[in-house]
Amino acid sequence: MRSHHFLALALAGLIHLSACTDSPSGVALDEARMESSGRDDLSVEQVSVCHGSPPDARILELPAPAAAAHLRHGDYVTGMVVSKQAGARGDGVHFARIGDALAAARETRVARQERRTGACRITISVGPGVFEGSVKPPATPSLEHFPLVVDVPDVTLRGAFRMQLDAGGRAIGKNDGADGTTLVATPGLLTTRVGGAQSFLGEPLIIVADTPDGFSGDGAVVEGFLFRSGNEAEGATAGGNAVWAIRVRGLVVRGNRIDGGFTEPIQLLASSAEVTENFLSGRGGSCALCLAGPGDFEVTGNRLMGPGGIPGILILPTSLMPVPPGVEQQVLPAKALVTAKVTNNEVRNHWQPSAGAGLRIAALGVLGSNVVSTSRVTASGNTFVGNTFGVYVEAAFPRANTKLRGDIELTLTDNTITASCQANLYVAFTRGSGLWSAPLRPYLRQSTYTLHLGGDLAWEDAWYAHLAGHDNTLVVDGDSIPNGFHVPFDRNRSCAP
Repeated sequence: MRSHHFLALALAGLIHLSACTDSPSGVALDEARMESSGRDDLSVEQVSVCHGSPPDARILELPAPAAAAHLRHGDYVTGMVVSKQAGARGDGVHFARIGDALAAARETRVARQERRTGACRITISVGPGVFEGSVKPPATPSLEHFPLVVDVPDVTLRGAFRMQLDAGGRAIGKNDGADGTTLVATPGLLTTRVGGAQSFLGEPLIIVADTPDGFSGDGAVVEGFLFRSGNEAEGATAGGNAVWAIRVRGLVVRGNRIDGGFTEPIQLLASSAEVTENFLSGRGGSCALCLAGPGDFEVTGNRLMGPGGIPGILILPTSLMPVPPGVEQQVLPAKALVTAKVTNNEVRNHWQPSAGAGLRIAALGVLGSNVVSTSRVTASGNTFVGNTFGVYVEAAFPRANTKLRGDIELTLTDNTITASCQANLYVAFTRGSGLWSAPLRPYLRQSTYTLHLGGDLAWEDAWYAHLAGHDNTLVVDGDSIPNGFHVPFDRNRSCAP
């Protein structure tokens, strides 16, 4: 009852104002509170409001009394604060829980029918401290209810963790400040198998998605958090996702630290996003950065230290994965294109014996081998060191009696790819690990891999599976490579130091 009463107070004026009317149908900021003299009162604070209508809408920083007048005329709050110290004040600006601030932001967008673009960005600033929660309804009002959902446009969720970067612009995992903002699940997050061998469903801390009624989390920014799965204890089973997204554009996941215990720390499906300056370490399960199109990705300045999931960075043209409750499942397209720029990242210690890799590029996604696909990846200035494989190019998820058409275009420039346990470069027109660890999957057909190694790697040192009879084409640095097979995998070799 307390939380419902709080939301009613917080949203009374903010949410239901009609645009630009003199009728005070409600006021988000309580004017009596503004006139009080306390040092911690709204009267001594600036309030951010969105003033005007697109394309001329702009954010104004106003004293609280002036902001109240603007809100009566249809402006809305764009700066919200979540603080464990100040807590909820019922004023539409200050909140005790992140989920309540997100609910207020959502109600603002819905009331104004801002479905895929907001007139102004709404920023939710979360103060320092540990924000504990559960995927089950919280036992006490102070706990968060995970997942936190962003399904309306142009919302920034900003924690107090300020990622330090090294001289080369890569995340080092330390906070540039005294305290950060931690999201932690209690009990630990789970990942469960749903259906086939590759169909796993994790419990996310944050979801960014669209809705059937046309609203979308396009333009969301998630930055400045320390994510903990609740599975950090020795012997605990990894599970869950830090950030999970589907069908959004313009997503930014930046400057976060993600500790071990997640199976897929960042999993983005059918989306376009920037994944920049994040630090990931510790145990994983599948991929660390799992990025599936159709869409466009920029992956820059991240440091993935392992011993994490199978690949550090996985690029797929599309994938059909189980979705969390309340999220609409996607429909796979007939054709799919994913583009990715992978720049200035460091990936180490991904040692999984079958397909641990710094960068893994798939021609076909999970349950997507009936989709005619293209994966176009440029990788420059990265460090892929001490993984089972440096760069791993494969069909990935081919299934019998499907179209089996998937092209890969890969350009390497100025990367450091060394000390791989098995091979620095592996190229296969079938599922790579199936050549030694499972029954052989089907080969691609009428597909082309075009690789520009840029001097980073020597083709004569590569492993490859390019058998005749499937009408596939392999071009490396402008030369057509004859059919052949060279996969000297040593299953007895231990890759972990």
